[in-house]
Amino acid sequence: MKDIFFTAVMALFVISSLQAQTDRPSPHFDIKPLAPGVWAAINNDHYGHAICNAGIVDLDREVLIFDPFMNIDAATDLKAVAKKLTGKEVKYVINSHYHNDHIRGNQLFKPGATIISTYQTRVDQNINEPKERAAEMKIADKVLTSLQEQYKSMKNPEESELPLWIAYFEGIKSSAPLLRLVVPDVTFNGEMWVYGSDRDVKIVEYKDGHTTSDCMLFLPKEGIVFGGDLLFVERHPSFSDGKPDEWYRHLEALEQNPDYAVYVPGHGPVGGKNEIAELKNYIRDLQKIVREGIDKGLSDEAIVQYPVPERYKSWKLSRFYAENLKFLASTMRKK
Repeated sequence: MKDIFFTAVMALFVISSLQAQTDRPSPHFDIKPLAPGVWAAINNDHYGHAICNAGIVDLDREVLIFDPFMNIDAATDLKAVAKKLTGKEVKYVINSHYHNDHIRGNQLFKPGATIISTYQTRVDQNINEPKERAAEMKIADKVLTSLQEQYKSMKNPEESELPLWIAYFEGIKSSAPLLRLVVPDVTFNGEMWVYGSDRDVKIVEYKDGHTTSDCMLFLPKEGIVFGGDLLFVERHPSFSDGKPDEWYRHLEALEQNPDYAVYVPGHGPVGGKNEIAELKNYIRDLQKIVREGIDKGLSDEAIVQYPVPERYKSWKLSRFYAENLKFLASTMRKK
């Protein structure tokens, strides 16, 4: 009980003090200290090219990176910041799942680092990444131009999500000529440990949540979790490559685990148990919207028009809301 209480108190202290401790060593991300030798690198939603969040963990003799960002410029800065903070080169890079924003920085850490993922994540990278790049190059110019035109026509564009999405497509264009596919060297199923002389970390696989296979990084001594895209804070998640019911069950297990209290999401600020509960609510609330629509005989097109519930209106990545309703409508009609 004493350990649980201590973990909870430390979590409250970390979360409440993060804002004051934020450092921006790069235009692409902020650095937030979580514990001695542990940092979260949080994407700058205001034109940052990191796109996702990352983690830096000093194992004493080695340094580990969790999710090396999407774009070359942001990954270059991440590597430099890790060296500055620790005085060491990066030895391990973990890919939480196969989506482009979490893997394209891999090449910045080779040679020298071992890249780790689940077995299925490596398979999915090989299959999906070439297709993703080809599809992006067909639309990137057009979408970026459209976003920039929207920016010019809006009264308060800086208060919208436009800077985030403009940065996304700017990053795609600037990185495209430099990218090469670098997949993990080491894979696992279930879980694996990385042992350091100062701390040990555990990597755990979660199937059929956000994607077919995601992993999270657990720091037992500090009660910290790097969750990848199984965790979103104040951001709409994306359901379309996963199974929301399984995702909900994974979140429930996390919420009930008394040994961890600080959670770094794939997108959004650092959170705690309350943020896990809120993401669970989001999944169930959208399922309820879709179920009621189906029961009323509404078409998928009509269901997708349902307004964002008030409690989620301030969340970023709002484009995923309608996509999530569409995905749920399609899958729930089959049950």
